[in-house]
Amino acid sequence: MKAVICEESARLCRQVYRERLRAVVLAGSLARDEGTFVETERGRRLLGDAELLLVFDDGITPPPAADLALIRDQIEARLRRRGLRAEIALSAVGRAYLRRLPPSIFAYELRASGKAVAGEASVLGLIPRFPAADIPREDAWRMLANRLVEQLAGTDELLDERAILSPEAHYRTVKLYLDMTTSLLVFAGAYAPTYGERADNLARLAKWSGTTTWPFPLAPFAEQVTAVTCWKLSGGSLVTEARRMFWERAIDYAEALWRWELGRLTDPDRVDSPSALMSLWMRRQPWSGRVRGWAHVVRARGWHRSWPLWPRWLRQASHGSPRHLVYRAASTLVFELRATAGQRRSLSDLRRLARDLPLATWPGQPGRDSLGSLAAAILANYRSFVMETRA
Repeated sequence: MKAVICEESARLCRQVYRERLRAVVLAGSLARDEGTFVETERGRRLLGDAELLLVFDDGITPPPAADLALIRDQIEARLRRRGLRAEIALSAVGRAYLRRLPPSIFAYELRASGKAVAGEASVLGLIPRFPAADIPREDAWRMLANRLVEQLAGTDELLDERAILSPEAHYRTVKLYLDMTTSLLVFAGAYAPTYGERADNLARLAKWSGTTTWPFPLAPFAEQVTAVTCWKLSGGSLVTEARRMFWERAIDYAEALWRWELGRLTDPDRVDSPSALMSLWMRRQPWSGRVRGWAHVVRARGWHRSWPLWPRWLRQASHGSPRHLVYRAASTLVFELRATAGQRRSLSDLRRLARDLPLATWPGQPGRDSLGSLAAAILANYRSFVMETRA
């Protein structure tokens, strides 16, 4: 199935861009042979997505997102005709982008495990070499934040407090466990580029942790990570009987890890709420980073269309970057969803989270006076203003 995805993707991209295209690169877990294919009533399905980079020569303007969306849809249609459902994530970059990649989890794994499935086989050699120890802790914390944001896609079923998770919620929880491990190992100096290696390193860390203070007991966490890693790598069928407790336990771990990592990014001796630590971390962000983030928002919304919002965005910039405002809103809401209905803060108290978002409301979102509408707004801001940039 991996070969089918690579074949169809490379064939169509080369047909469209011909000699302008230097290489088609497969990235992510599928490149590491750690993608998860399951059998469903409608045929085989890839959980998650297949991440592909289209690499162009310097000086060639990469195609716009609208063009890539059309190609993505055509690839997915071709795969369905071959009995496979898979979501394709396409990005277009120049060779200079690879040369300028700073140390990060993404860059390390792309160089270590990425595959040029068409075109210039050596293109990934453009990525600067660096040791895993150079990966910034903030990058690891961002990975944890991204997985927390993704939990909001299941807000409706989480609010219903259903006893059994949907297969989609189960898979999002598996991803959360896997990337909590990645994030923790970067902070611990024991990162590795594959899920299997990370599970092994975590198990060793749990056994020989010494006097290090961890955010939670490592042994039971490592056991759970080993279990979800085995399922992720073996696949087979969708899980339809995972209980809500599986998700609740993951969120408990995530909240403890969130607090622990923010403490190490700010003040390890400070005992405070996750929200207060997040606010402290945001105040320490340099203005240069905030300006880049808000400039991306302005470009994404359009200079002329967005000018009425500029005064509001200038006020928000004094609090933090769009990324950090979205992360604060998302983490606060996810941890509230973990609580039972009677323990959650009032809607009016949580509604203030929307005021911190670049766009407080979004066209087409559900009724605006609900936690579901708040989750939809956070997800829309994340996808529009955070996912496509490192600012």
